[in-house]
Amino acid sequence: MNTHPQVFSRKNPYYIFDKGHIKDYEGKKGYDGYIDVVDENFNKVGEIHAELLDYLKGKERIFSPSFLIEEIEDAILLVDAQGRIFFANNRYTEILGVEIRKIIGKYIQKIEPEAQIINVLKHKKPYYSPMTHIRSIDKYVSVRIKPLYIDGKFAGAYSIFRDVTEINKLTEEVERIRGVAEEYGSQMRALKAMESMNIIGKSPKFLRMVDRALTAADTKATILIRGEQGVGKEVIAKLIHEKSSRRNKPYIVINCAAIPESLIESELFGYEEGAFTGAREGGKLGKFELANGGTLFLDEIGDMPLSMQAKLLRVLENSEIEKIGSKKNKPIDVRVIAATNQPLEELIRKKKFRSDLYYRLNVVSITIPPLREREYDAIHLANHFLGEYNKKYGKNISLSREVYQLILEYDWPGNVRELRNFIEQGVILARGDQITLEDLPKNYSSMDKVLEEKTQEGEGNSIGLGEGPLKDMLAKYEREILKKFLSKYDDYDKIANLLGISKRSLYRKIKLYNLKGK
Repeated sequence: MNTHPQVFSRKNPYYIFDKGHIKDYEGKKGYDGYIDVVDENFNKVGEIHAELLDYLKGKERIFSPSFLIEEIEDAILLVDAQGRIFFANNRYTEILGVEIRKIIGKYIQKIEPEAQIINVLKHKKPYYSPMTHIRSIDKYVSVRIKPLYIDGKFAGAYSIFRDVTEINKLTEEVERIRGVAEEYGSQMRALKAMESMNIIGKSPKFLRMVDRALTAADTKATILIRGEQGVGKEVIAKLIHEKSSRRNKPYIVINCAAIPESLIESELFGYEEGAFTGAREGGKLGKFELANGGTLFLDEIGDMPLSMQAKLLRVLENSEIEKIGSKKNKPIDVRVIAATNQPLEELIRKKKFRSDLYYRLNVVSITIPPLREREYDAIHLANHFLGEYNKKYGKNISLSREVYQLILEYDWPGNVRELRNFIEQGVILARGDQITLEDLPKNYSSMDKVLEEKTQEGEGNSIGLGEGPLKDMLAKYEREILKKFLSKYDDYDKIANLLGISKRSLYRKIKLYNLKGK
């Protein structure tokens, strides 16, 4: 293809229309196949061969800015200095779910009030975020916004963003799977450690607590174990010791509530020979010395006298003890684990516990969940204790369905210790090959309590209790009680608390009795 020399003799050799786009122009073909080329005023500036013009027009259409803007995956928005939209590509309207004709010329402040481009207009500073949530359409976008200057004068701003909602979903799913994998790994680690110590429990809450204890075990940190009576604080303390680097060193236990105030100092620190009247010949080693290199478990730390708290604090800070009757301090290497069922923060407010000692002890805090919050662990523990006491008493007793139900429903204020006592009593008192409700002391049966109270009010016939098997009457009674509470309250948490059962148990009973809420 050849082009007439004059076509390229000017800066813009062919007709330029609308800032850079080739205008279709029906020029007159010459005898040699050339077309006249005119400028903006339709003055002839040269000629171009028809084939070359067609080629250039095709390329201009493919590579024109407007064509490219519509083809890219990014959404593009341009606004003037006042926020009026003067350009938006199709991708922008697709993501926002609006039509171009309805937004061009409109203010972004009205179309998208929370758009970051508004702040860019205000502060004239660029903005970038790899992940921003557009609440109005519930989508996530990666956005880059910059102020727009023309000839050095602020003219508006432009925003380029991409829909990353699916990427965000994938990221969240990956994080969820990673979290599940980590949780599974933690649970497996906890279960393995528990198996070696014959600790029973499978609830996620309990396993997370054990995993936390294992994480802290191999450090030198002082640990404070908290929990209600009977949850097994000493069991967890022993687990921490056995899984630490001190496992082959002494593990010494002292109950601060069981020792008279006058003796606790000598029990902890020991004394020299002749330290006081009646002192043992050769003196006595205290618990700290006995535990040297290992672990000292201070149970019921909340009951320690204030005078001893100050001395314990000095030991924790200086890693040395002063025996009664001695003028020398002795260095020690002891890892201290303390435990309490008391609210130490409340004791601090009442000036019954030193705050400085509290902070020394509470380097790592581990809270053991009560049995009522451990889902089906009560059943696992009951079966474990059943096997233990069957072996001890030479029996082969099982639990009836009603007793299993009772174990699930009862709140176990004494926790694992109370459950152990409950099973031992049942094995001893069972008159057949199963432990039934009739074999148990009534204080364990919350259903019996309800029945007794109602009977005292009006012989139990206010709901037509009638006669029949005990379990049927109890079920009927329970249904009526639940029905009454559901009609009165619409807060399931409140109902569960008033009835003294877990929310999970409440849902199960509602389904069992085919009841509906308020």
